[in-house]
Parts: sequence; structure tokens; C-alpha cells
Amino acid sequence: MRAALMECTPPDVTRIVTAHGCFAQACLLAHEDLHAFCSKDPAQKGSASAVLVGSTSFKATLHYRLAHALIAMAGIGPHARADMEAYASLVANRGKLLSGAEIHPRCAIGRRFILDHGWGSVIGETSVIGNDCYLLGGVTLGATGIAGNPAGKRHPTLGDRVQIGAFARLFGDIRVGSDVFIGTHCCVTHDIAPHSVVTLRSQTQVVRSGVSARA
Repeated sequence: MRAALMECTPPDVTRIVTAHGCFAQACLLAHEDLHAFCSKDPAQKGSASAVLVGSTSFKATLHYRLAHALIAMAGIGPHARADMEAYASLVANRGKLLSGAEIHPRCAIGRRFILDHGWGSVIGETSVIGNDCYLLGGVTLGATGIAGNPAGKRHPTLGDRVQIGAFARLFGDIRVGSDVFIGTHCCVTHDIAPHSVVTLRSQTQVVRSGVSARA
């Protein structure tokens, strides 16, 4: 994280950020993300070093934690808010180049977040993700429109322990309850109740929470 700061911000900004409590909190959250990844992905063989050095998707999470801290510091100290937000964007884009995943620095992600095989994933600006969530590659948390989207809340909100399979797409200001499993290639545009399972079968998407529904 210090290396990313040194590459993306001037030396005086690097000193201010590393001395701030937001940076310490970002490091703590990244540490929790790292150990959650080790414990939940058997391919990592429980090795924190394997994740930290070899996992490109973890680099996206690491850069998000730092970029989000910079957003939290915007307007603090001698540097203008616009400057800090620009540095945050630069850090986030560095993470995108290293990982292939785009996580907006203003989105809110809870503790012990795992992005596994994250290439092609996009997490929009107003997305909210709870604790202990697990996303695979190609997942999109996006807005319903393309151009002219409103400035307010326009991306999904996920509860705790939500799992989302590869290439699933969630659009709009929808709420996905805690302990929901969303299978691969699903397209979700409506709220999902807690403890539901969403799957795609023969081009018919089924939500199992006591009631089935077509997408």
C-alpha cells in the first residue's frame, strides 16, 4: 500500500496519509481481507504470502481499501478535496491495471471481502457491500441505465455473507438480503429476500425462497 501511495501521490501527501488514522484502518481491513481469502479459497493452501504476492484479484481489494481511505481524507489537511479525490482515482486505476477489476473508491465495502478471479468485475460508485461477501470474476454491480444516470443511489446494496457467481450482473438501487447465493450468469434487477438462492436454468432464472419466479 505504501508503494502504491508513493507511485500515485507526491511525497508530502504520502507522509500525511501514512500518518493518518484512515490509513491504519485501511491496513487493518486489508489484513482481514487477506486472511479471509486464505481461509476460504482452498487454492491458496492457507498461505497469506501466496495471496499477497500472487493473487491479482486481491490487489484490486488492496487498492480499493487505500483509495477509499483517500476519499475519507478528502478535504483534510492542506490539500484540496479535488486533489485527494484525484489521487484516490489514480490509486483505484492502478489496482484496475494490476487486476482487471474496477472498484470505485467511493463504494462502501464491509469487512473480510473476497474478490476471487476478479478479472472483468465492476463495482459501481454507490454500491454497498456487507461483511463476509464473496464475489467471483466478471460480476457487475451497475446502474440500470447507460448514459444520464441520476447522481444519487443507483447501484445495488448487498447484505452480509452474500455470494455471487461469475458473470452475474446486478443493476439498479436494489437490495440483496444477507446469506443470498446468486449463481453464475444471473441478471438481477429486483430485490432479493435474505437466504434466497438465485440460479439460471435453461434461460429461466429461478429464485428459491419459498416462491419461484421467472426473471
